[in-house]
Amino acid sequence: MGYEGALSLLQGLLRQCDGSSGRLALVEGGLASGKTYLLHQFSRYAVETGALLLSGTASRAEQSVPLGVVDQLFRGADLVDALPERAARLIGSADAGDQDGGWSDPLAEPDARSGWMREFCGVLLGLARERTLVIVIDDLQFADSASLRLLLSLQRRMDAARMLLVLGKWHRRRPTLPLFYTELTRQPHENIRLSALTVPDIADLLTGKWGKTAPESVAEEYHELTNGNPLLVHALLDDNASDAGIEDGATPVVGDGYAHAVLAGLHRWDAQLLDVAAAAAVLNERSDPALIGRLLGMRNETAEEIVGILTEAGVLRDCRMRHPLGATTVLENMTPAERSAVHVRAADLLHQQGAPAAEVGRHLLNAEQVPADWAVGVLRTAADQALAADDPDLAVRCLELALSGCTDRKERIAIMHALTGALWRRNPSATLAYLPCLQGAVQDGELHGPDAAAVIRYSLWNGDGDAAARAATALGASADPIDAQTAAELAVSFHWFLGPARGRRSEFGPTGATHPRDLWADAAQRLTSLWGRGGGEAATTSAEHILRSCQIGETPLEVVAAAVLAVQRGNKPELARTWCDRLMRQAAERGEVTWQAVLASLAGSIAYRRGDLVNAIRHAEQALALLPEKGWGVLIGQPRATLIVARTARGELREAAEVLQAPVPDSMFGTVFSLPYLRARGQFHLATDRVLAAGRDFQLCGRLMREWDVDVPALIPWRSDLAEVNLRLGRSVEARDLLTQQLERARAADVRVRGISLRVLAAASEPAQRPTLLRQSVECLQAADDRLELSKALTAFSVVRQQLGEFDRARVLARRAAQVAQAGTTGPAVPAGGDRPVEPPALVGRWHDREKEGRHVLSEAERRVAKLAALGHTNREISQTLYITVSTVEQHLTRVYRKLGITRRTDLPAEHELRKRLSESRGEGATTGLLHAGQDWEELAG
Repeated sequence: MGYEGALSLLQGLLRQCDGSSGRLALVEGGLASGKTYLLHQFSRYAVETGALLLSGTASRAEQSVPLGVVDQLFRGADLVDALPERAARLIGSADAGDQDGGWSDPLAEPDARSGWMREFCGVLLGLARERTLVIVIDDLQFADSASLRLLLSLQRRMDAARMLLVLGKWHRRRPTLPLFYTELTRQPHENIRLSALTVPDIADLLTGKWGKTAPESVAEEYHELTNGNPLLVHALLDDNASDAGIEDGATPVVGDGYAHAVLAGLHRWDAQLLDVAAAAAVLNERSDPALIGRLLGMRNETAEEIVGILTEAGVLRDCRMRHPLGATTVLENMTPAERSAVHVRAADLLHQQGAPAAEVGRHLLNAEQVPADWAVGVLRTAADQALAADDPDLAVRCLELALSGCTDRKERIAIMHALTGALWRRNPSATLAYLPCLQGAVQDGELHGPDAAAVIRYSLWNGDGDAAARAATALGASADPIDAQTAAELAVSFHWFLGPARGRRSEFGPTGATHPRDLWADAAQRLTSLWGRGGGEAATTSAEHILRSCQIGETPLEVVAAAVLAVQRGNKPELARTWCDRLMRQAAERGEVTWQAVLASLAGSIAYRRGDLVNAIRHAEQALALLPEKGWGVLIGQPRATLIVARTARGELREAAEVLQAPVPDSMFGTVFSLPYLRARGQFHLATDRVLAAGRDFQLCGRLMREWDVDVPALIPWRSDLAEVNLRLGRSVEARDLLTQQLERARAADVRVRGISLRVLAAASEPAQRPTLLRQSVECLQAADDRLELSKALTAFSVVRQQLGEFDRARVLARRAAQVAQAGTTGPAVPAGGDRPVEPPALVGRWHDREKEGRHVLSEAERRVAKLAALGHTNREISQTLYITVSTVEQHLTRVYRKLGITRRTDLPAEHELRKRLSESRGEGATTGLLHAGQDWEELAG
């Protein structure tokens, strides 16, 4: 029966009492069914009709107090003073007569106590003669036996009295007082059982709350979440105070109101209900009455009954918590010790039943305990399953807990090794806590094969080259040598970090005399030629085979990264980029964060080598964001270097400086990854006119490359960098020597290195030789698909054509340089010594007509400044050439911009009379200054 029907029935029974006929109503309701609310509302109605109301609520706490409920009836009622005193006296006498504890049977009526009972009944019947008497008692299941006996006695005597007796109790499949209820219901009575709210009931509530008709689908959502339990429905209404949730198809918000209602409802009933709800929350999908009973040490029938109560109340569905927030709330209500104990018991039960290790492991993780030896094995298996499912975080938690409960040294080493592997996938620096122990295990022969090789690679990554070398030596001397494939992969790792001079395979790997040739080993071994000889066709072919056969998370990352570089250095930058993209997607799908970071760094390096500065920056920043700074270990040099050179090339010197200010580990400078970083720092110094500092970095880079046997121009063309420094210092002979050496060392296939070398060589050569050298440089850089270096070469070629008076050709080259630079999204460049970013030399003749319009309005001084600015001179260089202050230069340019109606340097007019005008005003010295300016643009344009 619904709430409205129940209230109407009670009101009708009250009206019938006016005819001097007593009535009895039993009101039953499940958990949070609204029974108490119904009794309160009816009590209010009874008082409003003029009836005398006596009410009380039984409680578990007073169940042992004789006549505790009866005592409540006379407290607070509208009675004359004598009646409460008389009631108190009768209660006292009844209690005094209970010395032998005879109240245990509510049906017994010993003669010794019948006197006070008849007197009590007489008092109540007397009140009913004056006006209608309504007695309301809630939660009767907790009433003391004396009060129950009195109620039975009163029922037998109230047939002709104007009295309505309303008794509220829980509805349970098994009554708590079966004998009492059997006796009580022998007499005429009304049995009212409250039912849950229906979907139409809920729709009416929603409509009444928000003032507009609620769609049936919304009401169905509320019913689905609550099973019509009034307490939960009203709690959801509070969580959804706005009528925004009334729209058709909208899902109600389940918030704090719902959570508090679930907890409040559970606390109202027996404590076993809360225990069963907690067990269901812990067991989740495994939850069933039998398992709950075993978990709580409860009889099956009891567990089944309570599950039924909670299901009817909308707390459970299919023996599981109806909503995740309900489960969370119940578990959070427990103390940590209680929650841990339940999870331990659940793990033990499920393990006994043969449940999957992952499921048992989750309970152990929630308990934060390793209760027995069997739990260590379960956690290790769960970790393996988590790694197979690409969930390294779960694997780490399982292994850390297993390690905390393991006492066997051999097993601890195995767990520690598995843990470092899982940690490395997300943050390599997290392995540092375990590396010393694992390094010792390798040296002591406790770790073998690929496991030992992995420890060596982790050591190299974190900059501990000495420990890696000791472990490698021990591994090479082991009676259980590693297989040929693992040895070759380890060789690539040593080359990747340290170069050939310190990464010789013979130091740690098996020889062909003891191991047959292995196809994978041969392919991996060819990759080591990248550092000693710059690679080659064999290395590129092997690299492509490795990339097609590699497995993310299984093939060492250094091998895969080396293969990508081999493809790129085989003049296949687009293919290398494609492989990077493909592997990054696979790594992301598997949760391999470290792989993603390194591959993103490689993608940035590849983008820079193609002159794509925007993507170089994007990939480098993406890489650095994936791992914490410490997590990069010595590899931090690669993405940082890409950021520095790309920012510098774009003229973003402040941003480049910020990257340089970030600390790098000292151990990085003992690895190959210091080389691109030193070169990047040197280029930044060159762009900011710190020529000697740049020279120091380039010289150090060259010295280390020679010492480590990685002096391959394709890796770092440091000689052309140092040649540019020498040109700045007026040392053309030394610059030519460096460039000649670089061209001799570069392989024929190294078209990018040749193109860079020829461009710089042109600046160090006689004017007559420059066109030929620059034409060859452009051809090489076009073949290398390097837009940045190509734009520099084209710009330098354009300047040379201007110097030769070939203005039409110069204009074509300048336009092409700008197009290449724009295609590469290189942005503005900064000439050496520049005090502000400037554009590449103005597209010669682009604004020739505008120059004609402005010629008659520009002063001679303004025209001189404009011509030099159009060629790419910075304000400081213009001031030095024309012997005026920088401030004067800025004033002249401001007036030039205003008179010509332009806003930037690229809009400045053509330069076809530059030589003549400079010769007239400054003589040969000015021409020399112009040539120097052209060399600057050759270095930095684009």
